[in-house]
This record gives sequence, structure tokens and C-alpha cells, in this order.
Amino acid sequence: MVQDIADGYWRPTSAAFYLYEHVVELDESADMDLSELAEHLMEVFVTSICIADQYSVTLNHAYSDADLDSDLDKLAESLRGSGGISVGDAIKEVKKRTSEVARIITFYELDRLPESSVSLPSLNDAIPRLHAAIVRAFVAIQVSFEEIFKSKLASATDAKRFERYFDPGTAPCLDLFQKVKEGSECPFAARSRVWGAPSYVSTESIRENLSSSLPFLTSFTRVARREHLDGFLYAFPVGVFSSDISGLAPLTKTFISFLMSNDPAEPRTFSRDDITRPGWNFTFDGEDFFVNVFSPCYGHEHSRYTHGARDSIFILLQPNSSFHSKIPRDQSENKRQQIRQAFHNVYQGYEHQALEAHRFVLPLVHSDPPVAWYDAQEFFEKVGGYVIPPNVE
Repeated sequence: MVQDIADGYWRPTSAAFYLYEHVVELDESADMDLSELAEHLMEVFVTSICIADQYSVTLNHAYSDADLDSDLDKLAESLRGSGGISVGDAIKEVKKRTSEVARIITFYELDRLPESSVSLPSLNDAIPRLHAAIVRAFVAIQVSFEEIFKSKLASATDAKRFERYFDPGTAPCLDLFQKVKEGSECPFAARSRVWGAPSYVSTESIRENLSSSLPFLTSFTRVARREHLDGFLYAFPVGVFSSDISGLAPLTKTFISFLMSNDPAEPRTFSRDDITRPGWNFTFDGEDFFVNVFSPCYGHEHSRYTHGARDSIFILLQPNSSFHSKIPRDQSENKRQQIRQAFHNVYQGYEHQALEAHRFVLPLVHSDPPVAWYDAQEFFEKVGGYVIPPNVE
């Protein structure tokens, strides 16, 4: 049901502004008839579902974390039996929780999270509390939440009332990567929450394409640690870039070099000496990332196998905060060993490289020498095409 709602209602350009509008409307709740009040409450509920979808909040897990039943009908029934509450108090609670969600989104949309945002909860915590308050308000006004919700679900056809815009949480590259997620031996892969870059435009240069992704990658770094997001994905078409190791090396160097020079927190020049020193790791906007390069050139016995996805090279930026949020630091090495063993058990064992840079692009045979992608030549471009390819002019 949740995904049907999210698909049927395009998200507002400014979700926070839309929520604040309904907070103002609810200030006039005393003058509304019950059907109008129920409509405002359901609009907030629907909008919050779209926000959860946009920020990759898995609602059934979020409900569980909040000790709420993920079945909305059962949730309404449990709240109906939890004791009386006045209509005024119920609406006051909805306004409070709606404003809280709106403030979180406002902070996420800023260039930097202000210090005052530290005390705010994550959307994973705030949205279930808002939903519980909305359902409780329906109980207070004695209107069936279930009936209004099902009616709204059945009429979720007005997709054009909000402006369409690119959403990294539903980027097309995520569908291309789905086979890799489902087939990976990593125990966290299938349920990972990943954002993606816009689709690659082959008539534009690689730097133009990467430039278009920067606002979304920067937004990801603001949100990832708080919402426990697991990765940001790029898909590069094999029709433009060579998928063999000799092609992956210049692609990876151009990619890393571009992001380093456009880092909003610390713009810097690519330095081979820095990248090949012990202890170096890739950072962007203050977040540490592990870089995974997947390519169709890797066979089924390889840990970077693309599981039948033949048309794309994937670069997945995995924030270290994702790993630490799932595994206590004192258990991290044991868990890493278990993950490596899981790959080994399906003949995808790999050598653990000492240098971080040597873990980005892996050789076709894991026992071969590391790939020195940092020594490759970057792509040099001219307006409207390439002086030195990929494969288009």
C-alpha cells in the first residue's frame, strides 16, 4: 500500500513547505467539519509517506523500531483501545509531529546541517510518531482511518499536481543494479538503502554528467549518517566506456579526481603520493567512503560480478557510517572475516589489499597484482565530445 501511495502522488517540490501549510490549516480545525479535518489529516499522512520514500525510510522497519504495528488497520485498532483523548489534544500532537518532520527536511535541504539540528531525530524515528499521532486523531474525531486511507489509495491518480523532479531514491540506475544487490553474498546487500545519480547522458562529457550528480551526492552526505543510508550509485554505460580493466582504470581516476576537486568541504587536487600512502581513504563532503567498481568484465567467480547486468559499469560509494551503524566497532574485524568467507564459499574469494586504493578496481584474478588505476590517464574532453575517448566523439 505504501508504495502505491508513493507512486501515485508525486512529491511536492518543497515537502517541508507543504507540511507547514497543513500545520496552518490545522490551526483552524475547530471551524472544520469532520470530513474536511479528516482530509487534511490524510493529506499529511500521504505526504509523509512520499517523504519516507524519498529519503529511503523503510516504514515497516521504522514502525518496528518505534514498537508500532506495521499493519495500519491493526495500528488504528490498537490506538482506538489505548484510552480517550480530546480532539484538541490529538490535533495539537499532529501539528507538533508534522512540524518536527518539516524541520528535519528543512535542515536536510540546507548546504550544511546547523548545530541545532543535532537534537532533532531522524525521519526514521519521526515519521512513525507522526503516523501514530494521525491515526490517534482519527480515533478522537471518530472517523474511520481505514476507510479514508483506502479511499485515498484508490484515488491516487493526480500525479500531475506536483512538479516532477529527479529523485535519487528512485534513480533508474538503482533498477539496473538490483541484480547485483540480490545476488551479492554480502549479508547487508539485499536490504541496503541506496541513492543513485541521474542517468548518464551519452551526448555530454563525463565531467558534465558528474556535475549533474553533485547536488544529490552532497545531499546524500548530509542525510546518510542520520538516516543510515548505505550507498550512492553511479552507472556508466558500456556503450560509452570500455568495461575491461584498461577502461576501468581511466574511468575510476577521472571519477575520483573530479569528486576530489569538487568536494564542497575540501576541494583538492588528485595526488598519486597521497592516494598510495598507508591510511589514505576517499572522502567527500566530510564523509569517508569505500569505492566499489563493478563491471561486466568480471566473471561469476568474482566478488565484483554484475550478475547478468551487462550494459553498465557501476561505481558504488559506500559510506563508512553505514558499516559502523550495522556492526559494533569491536566486532568489525570478525564480521569482515565472515563476509570474506561468504564470498569464498561461492568461489568469489578475494585478496584483502593493504592499501585502500587497491580495493577500488580489482584485477580479473584476485591473486594478480593490484590495479594501479591512479596511474591511468584521465579523460581529456572538449565541449560537446571527447578529444581522448571513451568510445564517442
